[in-house]
Amino acid sequence: MNVTAVGAHQDDIELFCLGTLLHCRARGDRVSHVVITNGDKGGHLMPEVAHARVAEIRDAEAAAVAEAIGATYTNLGGADGFLCDDEPRRRALAEVLRRDRTELLIAPPPVDYNADHVAASQICFQACLLAAMPTLESDHPPLARSPALYYADAIAPQSPTDHVDVSAVFERKLELLALHRSQLAILGSFGSSSDLLACAEVIGRYRGLQAGVAYAEAFTRASSWPRLPGDRTLPSGSPDSA
Repeated sequence: MNVTAVGAHQDDIELFCLGTLLHCRARGDRVSHVVITNGDKGGHLMPEVAHARVAEIRDAEAAAVAEAIGATYTNLGGADGFLCDDEPRRRALAEVLRRDRTELLIAPPPVDYNADHVAASQICFQACLLAAMPTLESDHPPLARSPALYYADAIAPQSPTDHVDVSAVFERKLELLALHRSQLAILGSFGSSSDLLACAEVIGRYRGLQAGVAYAEAFTRASSWPRLPGDRTLPSGSPDSA
């Protein structure tokens, strides 16, 4: 299938669904990474660096991860910290979904600690419908049907409907997440004693405990028509598909 994963910021995809995307690539899916903001406010660990340079650094880190797994990478350049669900962002994402002929969309969760994540989730929800709307003019033809929509996990209690066993690819996930060197210790600036890799470890083990495996990633199916998954599903995550 054609699978698109969307993050508000440059490390969101890697933290919450990269293991699943590795399984998608292993089963032959075409994968696209889309980041909606420029990430220029993520310089907590390098306050002497100008915002524009922070954006360049984070963009390069995200592009390197996408290249490493054979995915395409697109940055929509929204305002980091001030992302809004507005017409330009909806149109931009719908254009990408049409361009990549997206069948399965993995989006940020609709409830989370960061307002950019929430706005990105809403943009994804609306773009799903717009991408298949014949009356929306764009550079690419409309999709035959709206992509199936799954919401990724969050650093907060969630009640997921699906788990993907990422035990076989978890070490690779950590290796690729570590390419976000500028962000590894970022959680400390929000009062956490954990770094990005340790956070991924905790979440992965917790979701694995729920699923009865070593490590898992959690997702919630969108329950709104026409975004229902149907036959467009997440990978099984079995060792054979890694």
